[in-house]
Amino acid sequence: MRFYLLGVSQELIENLPLVPEPTSVISSSMAAVCSLSKLKPPLALELESRLLRALVYSVFAMGTGQDATHFQALYNTYLQGLDTMLRCLLTETPTTDKLQHLLEHVHFWLQSENTQERVRAIQCSTALLQFATSLPRFDTSSDFPKAGNFVLQLGLYISDPANDISQQARSGLHWLQRLLLQRRAT
Repeated sequence: MRFYLLGVSQELIENLPLVPEPTSVISSSMAAVCSLSKLKPPLALELESRLLRALVYSVFAMGTGQDATHFQALYNTYLQGLDTMLRCLLTETPTTDKLQHLLEHVHFWLQSENTQERVRAIQCSTALLQFATSLPRFDTSSDFPKAGNFVLQLGLYISDPANDISQQARSGLHWLQRLLLQRRAT
């Protein structure tokens, strides 16, 4: 049954319509991935990456829509769903390896030419780093080889002309520093 659910979920998520307007399928897909993360054994890393790429793309590349109020409400719902999904995945495997894996999917979007996509990526990254520092059983014993890369990426956006990005970059660096200090203390 698990493999059937995984196959159906993967097929649905990877074939999400590439439309600029939000759909309810995206929220349901993120909730499904969150639920699947609780199954044992955990999702294969390759499958998880494929699902993450599709869902993160759907949320970050979302258009602004015709009705700004309606769009903002849907976007907020999607961003909360994405944060919840990422937290579920990290909670099931609370390690620096898993955090690095999740951040790589988010930080990809920091390279976007689109300011909105960069804002979404930096907000999501900062929220995930903050959550990781609050997990009581977060395992910092494994290597975190891309920590320096994440520091560099966030550091570059401190001087971003978009105030939201600059502010979130500073906050992200704060949470990453706290995480690295926790790691150093162990």
